Amino acid sequence: MVIEIIYYIWANKMTAMKRIIMILAAMLMLGGTVCAQEKVNDGKTVYNTVFDLLRSEPGVYVAPGGGNGVMPQIYIRGISTNSGQTQPLFVVDGIITDNVTYLQPEDIYSVEVLKDGTASIYGMQGQNGVILFRTKSAVEQEQRMKEARKEEKKAAREAKRKK
Repeated sequence: MVIEIIYYIWANKMTAMKRIIMILAAMLMLGGTVCAQEKVNDGKTVYNTVFDLLRSEPGVYVAPGGGNGVMPQIYIRGISTNSGQTQPLFVVDGIITDNVTYLQPEDIYSVEVLKDGTASIYGMQGQNGVILFRTKSAVEQEQRMKEARKEEKKAAREAKRKK
């Protein structure tokens, strides 16, 4: 894929500025990130723990160990040179947490693994990568809130028409 894009850029007659823009776009699209790798539970794959779910993510290594409420070592980018820590930042439904052993795989709606530039929005906390979990209950709550907002807007429109 990368070779095809580079060949396209140099084979076509483009100005230098267009080439730079194309290269930057290719870097953004094909950067070393594992982003939005959703693992929606479709009932076909069964995971015993949330760590089994993470083992199926590309670019994520979950070291053997853990269990009984103990977090195993999880590596996304290797050992950090700044702090010597290896654990990524865990975000569950928008809340930063240190321990995700309480999550059950059947409760998870999606998992996103962010590394490199995409994790930079979390600053130094995300230096070892970020793992975002969305639970099914949070998704259902969002849908209920959207429906409630729609009903409020509809009621406001109807009240405005009656005036």
